[in-house]
Amino acid sequence: MEQKIINILYHSKLPHAKMGGQKSLLALIDNLDRSKFNPILTMPLDGELRNLAENRGIEVLIKPVPPMNIMSIFELIKVRNEYIRFIKEHNIKIIHTDDDKFAYFSTFISKKAKIKSIYHARVAQNHKYDKLLEPRISQIIGISDATKFRFKESTLNTKFVKIFNGVDCELFSSNYNQAQIRQKLNIDSESTILLFVGQLLITKGLDDILNALEILSETSNNNYKLYIIGSEPKKGKLDYFKSRTKELNLNKNVIFVGQKSNVNEWMQAADILLFPSHKGEGMGRVTYESMATSTPVIATDIVGVNEAVTSDVGILINQGDPKAMAAAIERLSCDKELYNKFAIEGKKRALNVFDIKKHAYEVMRLYETMVRS
Repeated sequence: MEQKIINILYHSKLPHAKMGGQKSLLALIDNLDRSKFNPILTMPLDGELRNLAENRGIEVLIKPVPPMNIMSIFELIKVRNEYIRFIKEHNIKIIHTDDDKFAYFSTFISKKAKIKSIYHARVAQNHKYDKLLEPRISQIIGISDATKFRFKESTLNTKFVKIFNGVDCELFSSNYNQAQIRQKLNIDSESTILLFVGQLLITKGLDDILNALEILSETSNNNYKLYIIGSEPKKGKLDYFKSRTKELNLNKNVIFVGQKSNVNEWMQAADILLFPSHKGEGMGRVTYESMATSTPVIATDIVGVNEAVTSDVGILINQGDPKAMAAAIERLSCDKELYNKFAIEGKKRALNVFDIKKHAYEVMRLYETMVRS
């Protein structure tokens, strides 16, 4: 008997693929068994993500969702009914989203359409709709133990499953010549290259990095260059960090390169990845992407992040501690034996624990269980 294909409606709240959630979504879709699962994507606005999805042969529905308040009740009912019609026309079995607002809204769709719903919890900090969606959602996927703390014990026992995010190991762990990549990217070949990848926010620890670099400029004989990859989520953040760089007399040591699609090459070119994020991270996918390239990581010892970066594969420091970061950078730069150990063990951990194929397999197995139940 021929197996029926399971249609999954994925939702993204953002129309681009600059953020980790959207990158994780595309990576999952790329590794689905398309003989068993058919992905369909919905999002509130048109943008880059639509083109990326359609290039993969994925149908895209652009459907804005009005504010979740009593003033929008009639518009919300209208949009809900439009989704229900779309779901029935496409025989969709599961709605899958990592946006807490849409996850809550999706429960009103799924209950009426008699299908299942998944909320993919990617961050550890509590969200506005957590308590509302908990009793209504069919399933919660958490990317780390840290995401568990958002939910009640009763929810964890019945609806929560931990599935680590995944990295494209073939892309990030491929053999490469660092000198050639540095030349290609126009990166200084004489300096120790530090890399930051993420949103330009104080909560991502960028101020801590700049303060650590100021300490190193006064105490170290090593020449450090920091390359910052990322965009400003709010206007003015880039100017703020450029101003801080100038204040600390670090203009020659800090290079802002903007958003990049070839992050794997920048990680391969770097000596150390810095991930000094503050509380609230689900895990931080750039940490195990960097580990997959054999580039060691210095990260903050906070829940979620310390599930990816253990003391066996990198250096963990207290959040908001530039002195500890400066000391860790200097230690890792000078201790070649420790550096090589972290490079080898970090790559092993990334390939064994965070392979996207393993992630996709576990998600697909969950889909099949949900559809059968």
